[in-house]
Amino acid sequence: MSDTGSISESDNPIEAVVADDAAEATRGRYGWLSLIVAFLFALFYVYDLWEAVGTMFALPAFYDAYGIGAQYVPWWLLWIGVLLPIAVYVIAFIGGRRRNVFGKALIFLVGLAVVAGLSLGVIAFEEILRPVALISG
Repeated sequence: MSDTGSISESDNPIEAVVADDAAEATRGRYGWLSLIVAFLFALFYVYDLWEAVGTMFALPAFYDAYGIGAQYVPWWLLWIGVLLPIAVYVIAFIGGRRRNVFGKALIFLVGLAVVAGLSLGVIAFEEILRPVALISG
């Protein structure tokens, strides 16, 4: 009978927002809470994209500094590094369409781990190709 000043279960605004977002998820839409989560994860994906674009500009200068030549720059590999974060984010965004906000966040997190691993693989593969370019050049 005593009122402690707490919010009752039915008046909890966080539960209302999560329930509203879950209702949007059943319709295959993104609620505003899910859009905020998608935007925050987009910042991490954009950081990986920024690193790939930086590598795309820095690697030809690195090859020139070592006398390898611009014709041996693995442009196809650099483009894979640039397109990878974009493709995985789009796949995660579409794949999380009918999930609740926590499921969407988990899908974005797994996609971010995939991007990080594959980006590291792209860098490692370039280091494997570099001695071949040195021998050829």
